[in-house]
Amino acid sequence: MADQFVVLDNGGSTCKIGLSLQHLPVSVFPNGAGKVKGERQPLVGDQLLACGDMSTVNIRRPIDRGFVVNGDLEREIWGRAFRSVLRVDPAQSSLLLTEAPFALPAVADLTAQLVFEEFGFQSCLKLPAANLALRAHGRDQPGIAANRAACGLVVDAGFSFTHVVPVFDGHAISSGIKRINIGGKLLTNYLKELVSYRSMNMMEETYLMEHVKEQACFVSTDLKADLLTSRPSRGPHRREYVLPDGVNSTTGFLRVPAEARAGASRQQASSEQVLTMNNERFLVPEVLFSPGDLGLQQAGLAETILQAVEGVHEHLHPLLLSNILLTGGTAACPGFAQRLLADLRPFVSDEYEVGVYMPEDPITCAHRGGAMLAASPAFAQAAMTRQMYEEEGAARLQSMTADD
Repeated sequence: MADQFVVLDNGGSTCKIGLSLQHLPVSVFPNGAGKVKGERQPLVGDQLLACGDMSTVNIRRPIDRGFVVNGDLEREIWGRAFRSVLRVDPAQSSLLLTEAPFALPAVADLTAQLVFEEFGFQSCLKLPAANLALRAHGRDQPGIAANRAACGLVVDAGFSFTHVVPVFDGHAISSGIKRINIGGKLLTNYLKELVSYRSMNMMEETYLMEHVKEQACFVSTDLKADLLTSRPSRGPHRREYVLPDGVNSTTGFLRVPAEARAGASRQQASSEQVLTMNNERFLVPEVLFSPGDLGLQQAGLAETILQAVEGVHEHLHPLLLSNILLTGGTAACPGFAQRLLADLRPFVSDEYEVGVYMPEDPITCAHRGGAMLAASPAFAQAAMTRQMYEEEGAARLQSMTADD
Protein backbone atom coordinates (compact mmCIF):
# COMPACT_ATOMS: atom_id res chain seq x y z
CA MET A 1 0.00 0.00 0.00
CA ALA A 2 1.44 3.36 -1.02
CA ASP A 3 2.16 5.86 1.75
CA GLN A 4 1.54 8.88 -0.49
CA PHE A 5 -0.40 9.61 -3.68
CA VAL A 6 1.40 12.16 -5.82
CA VAL A 7 -0.55 14.13 -8.43
CA LEU A 8 1.52 15.67 -11.24
CA ASP A 9 -0.09 17.75 -13.98
CA ASN A 10 2.88 17.83 -16.34
CA GLY A 11 2.25 20.81 -18.63
CA GLY A 12 4.42 22.22 -21.39
CA SER A 13 4.92 25.48 -19.51
CA THR A 14 4.47 24.56 -15.86
CA CYS A 15 4.28 21.57 -13.53
CA LYS A 16 1.46 21.50 -11.00
CA ILE A 17 2.34 19.04 -8.27
CA GLY A 18 0.85 18.07 -4.94
CA LEU A 19 -0.58 15.24 -2.88
CA SER A 20 -3.98 13.62 -3.21
CA LEU A 21 -5.42 15.04 0.00
CA GLN A 22 -4.52 18.64 -0.84
CA HIS A 23 -7.07 20.96 -2.46
CA LEU A 24 -4.42 23.02 -4.24
CA PRO A 25 -1.04 22.03 -5.69
CA VAL A 26 1.91 22.32 -3.37
CA SER A 27 3.77 24.09 -6.14
CA VAL A 28 3.30 25.49 -9.62
CA PHE A 29 6.68 26.02 -11.27
CA PRO A 30 8.26 26.15 -14.75
CA ASN A 31 8.68 22.78 -16.43
CA GLY A 32 12.21 23.58 -17.51
CA ALA A 33 15.76 24.36 -16.51
CA GLY A 34 18.16 27.12 -17.40
CA LYS A 35 21.37 28.93 -16.58
CA VAL A 36 21.79 32.53 -15.57
CA LYS A 37 24.36 34.28 -17.72
CA GLY A 38 27.72 34.09 -15.99
CA GLU A 39 26.68 31.27 -13.64
CA ARG A 40 27.74 27.64 -13.89
CA GLN A 41 25.04 25.95 -11.84
CA PRO A 42 21.71 25.52 -13.68
CA LEU A 43 18.39 26.39 -12.10
CA VAL A 44 15.91 23.51 -12.21
CA GLY A 45 12.11 23.66 -11.93
CA ASP A 46 11.02 25.63 -8.85
CA GLN A 47 14.48 27.21 -8.55
CA LEU A 48 13.60 29.36 -11.55
CA LEU A 49 10.92 31.08 -9.47
CA ALA A 50 13.63 32.54 -7.22
CA CYS A 51 15.51 34.07 -10.14
CA GLY A 52 15.18 37.85 -9.93
CA ASP A 53 15.68 38.59 -13.61
CA MET A 54 14.37 35.86 -15.92
CA SER A 55 15.54 37.80 -18.99
CA THR A 56 19.05 36.55 -18.19
CA VAL A 57 17.99 32.88 -18.21
CA ASN A 58 17.98 30.64 -21.26
CA ILE A 59 15.28 28.06 -20.46
CA ARG A 60 15.30 24.53 -21.89
CA ARG A 61 12.04 22.58 -21.79
CA PRO A 62 11.61 18.78 -21.84
CA ILE A 63 8.24 19.01 -23.60
CA ASP A 64 7.82 19.89 -27.27
CA ARG A 65 4.40 20.23 -28.91
CA GLY A 66 2.76 18.76 -25.84
CA PHE A 67 4.87 15.60 -25.44
CA VAL A 68 7.94 14.70 -23.39
CA VAL A 69 10.93 14.48 -25.74
CA ASN A 70 13.85 15.00 -23.35
CA GLY A 71 13.73 12.31 -20.70
CA ASP A 72 17.01 13.32 -19.02
CA LEU A 73 15.82 16.87 -18.43
CA GLU A 74 12.39 15.76 -17.28
CA ARG A 75 13.97 13.32 -14.85
CA GLU A 76 16.01 16.17 -13.37
CA ILE A 77 12.93 18.39 -12.96
CA TRP A 78 10.74 15.66 -11.49
CA GLY A 79 13.53 14.48 -9.21
CA ARG A 80 13.89 17.90 -7.64
CA ALA A 81 10.09 18.21 -7.34
CA PHE A 82 9.74 14.88 -5.51
CA ARG A 83 12.82 15.42 -3.36
CA SER A 84 12.74 19.13 -2.50
CA VAL A 85 9.18 20.34 -3.13
CA LEU A 86 7.01 17.44 -1.93
CA ARG A 87 9.71 15.67 0.09
CA VAL A 88 8.32 12.24 -0.66
CA ASP A 89 9.95 8.92 -1.44
CA PRO A 90 8.69 7.77 -4.87
CA ALA A 91 9.38 4.14 -3.96
CA GLN A 92 6.77 4.44 -1.21
CA SER A 93 4.28 6.42 -3.35
CA SER A 94 1.85 6.13 -6.24
CA LEU A 95 1.62 8.63 -9.08
CA LEU A 96 -1.23 10.13 -11.07
CA LEU A 97 0.28 11.76 -14.17
CA THR A 98 -1.31 13.78 -16.96
CA GLU A 99 -0.36 13.06 -20.56
CA ALA A 100 -1.68 14.60 -23.77
CA PRO A 101 -4.08 12.47 -25.86
CA PHE A 102 -2.68 10.26 -28.62
CA ALA A 103 0.86 10.13 -27.27
CA LEU A 104 3.07 8.05 -29.58
CA PRO A 105 4.26 4.72 -28.15
CA ALA A 106 7.84 6.04 -27.88
CA VAL A 107 6.63 8.95 -25.76
CA ALA A 108 4.50 6.69 -23.56
CA ASP A 109 7.45 4.32 -23.14
CA LEU A 110 9.68 7.20 -22.08
CA THR A 111 7.36 8.44 -19.35
CA ALA A 112 6.74 4.88 -18.14
CA GLN A 113 10.49 4.33 -17.82
CA LEU A 114 10.84 7.50 -15.81
CA VAL A 115 7.98 6.56 -13.50
CA PHE A 116 8.92 2.94 -12.78
CA GLU A 117 12.61 2.49 -13.62
CA GLU A 118 14.07 5.86 -12.63
CA PHE A 119 11.86 6.73 -9.65
CA GLY A 120 10.38 3.35 -8.75
CA PHE A 121 6.79 4.40 -8.02
CA GLN A 122 4.59 1.61 -6.67
CA SER A 123 1.84 2.33 -9.21
CA CYS A 124 0.87 4.89 -11.84
CA LEU A 125 -2.20 6.09 -13.68
CA LYS A 126 -1.83 8.31 -16.75
CA LEU A 127 -4.81 10.32 -17.97
CA PRO A 128 -5.48 13.35 -20.18
CA ALA A 129 -5.86 16.54 -18.16
CA ALA A 130 -9.37 16.93 -19.62
CA ASN A 131 -10.70 13.90 -17.71
CA LEU A 132 -9.43 15.28 -14.44
CA ALA A 133 -10.58 18.85 -15.06
CA LEU A 134 -14.15 17.68 -15.68
CA ARG A 135 -14.08 15.74 -12.41
CA ALA A 136 -13.22 18.93 -10.51
CA HIS A 137 -15.86 20.84 -12.47
CA GLY A 138 -18.46 18.27 -11.48
CA ARG A 139 -17.80 18.96 -7.82
CA ASP A 140 -17.78 22.73 -8.35
CA GLN A 141 -21.02 22.75 -10.40
CA PRO A 142 -23.16 19.80 -9.22
CA GLY A 143 -26.34 21.47 -10.45
CA ILE A 144 -25.42 21.09 -14.13
CA ALA A 145 -27.32 18.09 -15.53
CA ALA A 146 -24.41 16.92 -17.70
CA ASN A 147 -22.11 16.77 -14.68
CA ARG A 148 -24.36 14.16 -13.09
CA ALA A 149 -23.42 11.91 -16.02
CA ALA A 150 -19.74 13.01 -15.81
CA CYS A 151 -20.25 14.37 -19.34
CA GLY A 152 -18.87 17.50 -20.91
CA LEU A 153 -16.65 19.00 -23.58
CA VAL A 154 -13.29 20.14 -22.25
CA VAL A 155 -11.32 22.82 -24.11
CA ASP A 156 -7.74 22.53 -22.86
CA ALA A 157 -6.01 25.66 -24.17
CA GLY A 158 -2.47 25.29 -22.91
CA PHE A 159 1.11 26.19 -23.77
CA SER A 160 1.76 23.91 -26.75
CA PHE A 161 -1.69 23.19 -28.19
CA THR A 162 -5.44 23.40 -27.72
CA HIS A 163 -7.31 20.12 -27.33
CA VAL A 164 -11.08 19.72 -27.50
CA VAL A 165 -11.99 16.55 -25.61
CA PRO A 166 -15.53 15.11 -25.27
CA VAL A 167 -15.93 13.19 -22.03
CA PHE A 168 -18.71 10.80 -21.00
CA ASP A 169 -18.91 8.84 -17.77
CA GLY A 170 -15.51 10.24 -16.86
CA HIS A 171 -13.79 8.83 -19.97
CA ALA A 172 -12.50 10.73 -22.98
CA ILE A 173 -14.13 9.68 -26.26
CA SER A 174 -11.20 9.28 -28.65
CA SER A 175 -13.33 9.53 -31.83
CA GLY A 176 -14.25 13.11 -30.93
CA ILE A 177 -10.90 14.46 -29.71
CA LYS A 178 -9.62 17.32 -31.85
CA ARG A 179 -6.39 19.30 -31.66
CA ILE A 180 -5.46 22.80 -32.76
CA ASN A 181 -1.70 23.38 -32.95
CA ILE A 182 -2.02 26.79 -31.32
CA GLY A 183 -1.25 27.50 -27.69
CA GLY A 184 0.32 30.08 -25.46
CA LYS A 185 3.78 29.59 -26.95
CA LEU A 186 2.66 30.46 -30.48
CA LEU A 187 0.67 33.46 -29.24
CA THR A 188 3.68 34.79 -27.33
CA ASN A 189 5.88 34.41 -30.42
CA TYR A 190 3.29 36.26 -32.50
CA LEU A 191 3.19 39.09 -29.97
CA LYS A 192 6.98 39.31 -30.07
CA GLU A 193 6.87 39.69 -33.85
CA LEU A 194 4.17 42.37 -33.77
CA VAL A 195 5.87 44.42 -31.07
CA SER A 196 9.32 44.06 -32.64
CA TYR A 197 7.98 45.29 -35.98
CA ARG A 198 5.97 48.20 -34.59
CA SER A 199 7.90 49.34 -31.54
CA MET A 200 11.22 47.83 -30.44
CA ASN A 201 13.04 44.54 -30.89
CA MET A 202 11.77 42.06 -28.30
CA MET A 203 12.50 38.82 -30.16
CA GLU A 204 14.94 37.60 -27.47
CA GLU A 205 12.67 38.53 -24.55
CA THR A 206 10.39 35.50 -24.49
CA TYR A 207 9.77 35.41 -20.74
CA LEU A 208 9.06 39.13 -20.56
CA MET A 209 6.71 39.08 -23.55
CA GLU A 210 4.83 36.16 -22.04
CA HIS A 211 4.22 38.36 -19.01
CA VAL A 212 3.17 41.26 -21.27
CA LYS A 213 0.70 38.96 -23.04
CA GLU A 214 -0.85 37.83 -19.76
CA GLN A 215 -1.18 41.41 -18.49
CA ALA A 216 -2.26 43.23 -21.65
CA CYS A 217 -4.09 40.89 -24.03
CA PHE A 218 -7.82 40.18 -24.16
CA VAL A 219 -10.19 38.34 -26.50
CA SER A 220 -12.38 40.64 -28.54
CA THR A 221 -16.11 39.93 -28.50
CA ASP A 222 -16.63 42.28 -31.49
CA LEU A 223 -13.53 42.29 -33.66
CA LYS A 224 -14.79 44.74 -36.27
CA ALA A 225 -15.83 47.31 -33.66
CA ASP A 226 -12.55 46.96 -31.75
CA LEU A 227 -10.53 47.43 -34.94
CA LEU A 228 -12.43 50.63 -35.69
CA THR A 229 -12.00 52.06 -32.19
CA SER A 230 -8.29 51.19 -32.17
CA ARG A 231 -7.58 53.26 -35.30
CA PRO A 232 -7.01 56.56 -33.47
CA SER A 233 -3.56 56.60 -31.86
CA ARG A 234 -5.14 57.53 -28.52
CA GLY A 235 -8.10 55.15 -28.70
CA PRO A 236 -9.55 53.28 -25.70
CA HIS A 237 -7.43 50.16 -26.29
CA ARG A 238 -4.11 51.96 -26.11
CA ARG A 239 -1.90 50.92 -23.22
CA GLU A 240 1.71 51.45 -22.22
CA TYR A 241 3.82 48.65 -20.85
CA VAL A 242 6.72 50.02 -18.83
CA LEU A 243 9.65 47.66 -19.29
CA PRO A 244 11.63 46.48 -16.24
CA ASP A 245 14.66 48.51 -15.24
CA GLY A 246 16.23 45.69 -13.22
CA VAL A 247 16.15 47.81 -10.04
CA ASN A 248 12.57 48.76 -9.24
CA SER A 249 10.96 46.01 -11.31
CA THR A 250 12.01 42.77 -12.99
CA THR A 251 8.81 42.22 -14.96
CA GLY A 252 7.48 45.71 -15.72
CA PHE A 253 3.87 46.84 -15.47
CA LEU A 254 0.92 47.90 -17.59
CA ARG A 255 -0.70 51.33 -17.41
CA VAL A 256 -3.12 53.48 -19.36
CA PRO A 257 -1.51 56.56 -20.95
CA ALA A 258 -3.45 58.96 -18.69
CA GLU A 259 -1.82 57.36 -15.65
CA ALA A 260 1.58 57.91 -17.21
CA ARG A 261 0.98 61.61 -17.75
CA ALA A 262 -0.53 62.17 -14.31
CA GLY A 263 1.69 60.00 -12.15
CA ALA A 264 5.21 60.10 -13.56
CA SER A 265 7.64 62.93 -13.17
CA ARG A 266 9.52 64.17 -16.19
CA GLN A 267 12.72 62.64 -14.87
CA GLN A 268 11.05 59.28 -14.38
CA ALA A 269 9.38 59.43 -17.78
CA SER A 270 12.65 60.18 -19.51
CA SER A 271 14.33 57.12 -17.96
CA GLU A 272 11.49 54.71 -18.78
CA GLN A 273 11.43 52.31 -21.70
CA VAL A 274 7.84 51.92 -22.82
CA LEU A 275 6.07 49.57 -25.22
CA THR A 276 2.99 51.22 -26.70
CA MET A 277 0.29 48.66 -27.44
CA ASN A 278 -3.00 49.08 -29.24
CA ASN A 279 -4.73 46.49 -31.42
CA GLU A 280 -2.00 43.93 -30.67
CA ARG A 281 -3.83 43.40 -27.40
CA PHE A 282 -6.70 41.58 -29.10
CA LEU A 283 -5.17 40.55 -32.44
CA VAL A 284 -2.83 38.06 -30.73
CA PRO A 285 -5.49 35.86 -29.02
CA GLU A 286 -7.69 36.27 -32.12
CA VAL A 287 -5.39 33.74 -33.83
CA LEU A 288 -6.97 30.89 -31.84
CA PHE A 289 -10.43 31.83 -33.10
CA SER A 290 -9.37 32.65 -36.68
CA PRO A 291 -6.10 30.83 -37.49
CA GLY A 292 -6.50 31.68 -41.18
CA ASP A 293 -5.72 35.32 -40.37
CA LEU A 294 -2.14 34.21 -39.69
CA GLY A 295 -2.03 31.86 -42.68
CA LEU A 296 -2.50 28.73 -40.57
CA GLN A 297 -4.50 26.00 -42.31
CA GLN A 298 -6.51 24.99 -39.27
CA ALA A 299 -10.07 25.38 -38.07
CA GLY A 300 -10.86 28.01 -35.45
CA LEU A 301 -11.88 27.06 -31.94
CA ALA A 302 -15.66 27.22 -32.46
CA GLU A 303 -15.47 25.12 -35.63
CA THR A 304 -13.20 22.59 -33.91
CA ILE A 305 -15.69 22.22 -31.06
CA LEU A 306 -18.49 21.50 -33.54
CA GLN A 307 -16.28 18.90 -35.24
CA ALA A 308 -15.61 17.25 -31.89
CA VAL A 309 -19.32 17.08 -31.10
CA GLU A 310 -20.06 15.56 -34.50
CA GLY A 311 -17.46 12.88 -33.78
CA VAL A 312 -19.54 11.27 -31.03
CA HIS A 313 -23.01 9.71 -30.85
CA GLU A 314 -25.78 12.21 -31.52
CA HIS A 315 -27.49 11.38 -28.23
CA LEU A 316 -24.57 13.02 -26.43
CA HIS A 317 -24.67 16.27 -28.41
CA PRO A 318 -27.04 18.16 -26.07
CA LEU A 319 -25.07 17.18 -22.96
CA LEU A 320 -21.72 18.12 -24.48
CA LEU A 321 -22.87 21.50 -25.77
CA SER A 322 -24.50 22.36 -22.46
CA ASN A 323 -21.30 21.78 -20.49
CA ILE A 324 -18.22 23.22 -22.22
CA LEU A 325 -15.37 23.61 -19.73
CA LEU A 326 -12.39 25.90 -20.40
CA THR A 327 -9.04 24.98 -18.87
CA GLY A 328 -5.39 25.86 -19.41
CA GLY A 329 -3.50 29.11 -19.08
CA THR A 330 -4.51 30.45 -22.49
CA ALA A 331 -8.20 30.11 -21.58
CA ALA A 332 -7.63 32.57 -18.71
CA CYS A 333 -7.37 35.44 -21.21
CA PRO A 334 -10.16 37.97 -20.44
CA GLY A 335 -13.17 37.65 -22.76
CA PHE A 336 -12.35 34.07 -23.81
CA ALA A 337 -15.60 32.46 -22.60
CA GLN A 338 -17.83 35.28 -23.86
CA ARG A 339 -16.29 35.17 -27.34
CA LEU A 340 -16.55 31.39 -27.61
CA LEU A 341 -20.22 31.47 -26.63
CA ALA A 342 -20.90 34.23 -29.19
CA ASP A 343 -19.16 32.23 -31.93
CA LEU A 344 -20.91 28.94 -31.12
CA ARG A 345 -24.49 30.07 -30.58
CA PRO A 346 -25.33 30.88 -34.26
CA PHE A 347 -24.25 27.38 -35.37
CA VAL A 348 -26.18 25.40 -32.75
CA SER A 349 -29.89 24.66 -32.98
CA ASP A 350 -32.09 26.76 -30.68
CA GLU A 351 -33.37 23.56 -29.05
CA TYR A 352 -29.91 22.96 -27.60
CA GLU A 353 -28.53 24.85 -24.64
CA VAL A 354 -24.95 26.12 -25.00
CA GLY A 355 -23.10 26.51 -21.72
CA VAL A 356 -19.49 27.71 -21.45
CA TYR A 357 -17.86 27.52 -18.01
CA MET A 358 -14.61 28.90 -16.67
CA PRO A 359 -13.29 27.40 -13.41
CA GLU A 360 -11.97 29.65 -10.69
CA ASP A 361 -8.41 28.76 -11.71
CA PRO A 362 -8.18 27.11 -15.15
CA ILE A 363 -4.48 26.39 -14.65
CA THR A 364 -4.88 24.17 -11.57
CA CYS A 365 -8.30 22.71 -12.40
CA ALA A 366 -6.91 19.42 -13.73
CA HIS A 367 -4.71 18.98 -10.68
CA ARG A 368 -7.70 19.41 -8.38
CA GLY A 369 -9.56 16.71 -10.27
CA GLY A 370 -6.50 14.48 -10.10
CA ALA A 371 -6.26 14.94 -6.33
CA MET A 372 -9.89 13.86 -6.02
CA LEU A 373 -9.33 10.75 -8.16
CA ALA A 374 -6.10 9.73 -6.45
CA ALA A 375 -7.85 9.83 -3.08
CA SER A 376 -10.67 7.55 -4.28
CA PRO A 377 -10.85 3.72 -4.64
CA ALA A 378 -11.12 4.21 -8.42
CA PHE A 379 -7.40 4.98 -8.59
CA ALA A 380 -6.31 1.57 -7.34
CA GLN A 381 -8.72 -0.14 -9.73
CA ALA A 382 -7.33 1.65 -12.81
CA ALA A 383 -3.64 2.17 -11.98
CA MET A 384 -0.81 -0.02 -13.23
CA THR A 385 1.48 -1.41 -10.55
CA ARG A 386 5.24 -1.66 -10.76
CA GLN A 387 4.96 -5.45 -10.85
CA MET A 388 2.59 -5.28 -13.83
CA TYR A 389 5.04 -2.98 -15.61
CA GLU A 390 7.95 -5.33 -15.00
CA GLU A 391 5.94 -8.27 -16.31
CA GLU A 392 4.10 -6.68 -19.25
CA GLY A 393 5.96 -3.46 -20.11
CA ALA A 394 4.84 0.04 -21.03
CA ALA A 395 2.33 -1.17 -23.63
CA ARG A 396 0.16 -2.42 -20.78
CA LEU A 397 0.21 1.03 -19.16
CA GLN A 398 -0.75 2.64 -22.45
CA SER A 399 -3.68 0.27 -22.95
CA MET A 400 -4.93 0.96 -19.43
CA THR A 401 -4.94 4.74 -19.98
CA ALA A 402 -6.52 4.68 -23.44
CA ASP A 403 -10.22 5.52 -23.52
CA ASP A 404 -12.77 4.33 -26.04
